[in-house]
Amino acid sequence: MALNKAKILAANDTKLEKVPVPEWGDDVYIKTLSGTERDQFEDAYSSEKMKNFRSRFLVLTLCDEHGARLFTDAEVDQIGSKRADIINRLFDRAWALNAFREADVEALGNGSPSDQSDASTSS
Repeated sequence: MALNKAKILAANDTKLEKVPVPEWGDDVYIKTLSGTERDQFEDAYSSEKMKNFRSRFLVLTLCDEHGARLFTDAEVDQIGSKRADIINRLFDRAWALNAFREADVEALGNGSPSDQSDASTSS
């Protein structure tokens, strides 16, 4: 039997990945974004040169083992205050898990994520 609307909407299709962060003493989970979350992130990215690009993305993707976000949008600066190498490592995993491609970023007209402000620069 083919999928119908009810089956599609009922499907739990969020993917979680456990990532070790020995510097923080344990693991953290990274989740896939919903279509709406990704659209909102891309919209914010394309409408302005986003400050703390990596930290903003991690705020959306860092979660507990049930997929609940660990940080709110208001806590971007707090996660951004952590070591840049850890932020970059987590960002790379979250970026890959969410299937962002260089072509996706170029389509927004703002270059690549490496061109954006991140946790290693201050605002």
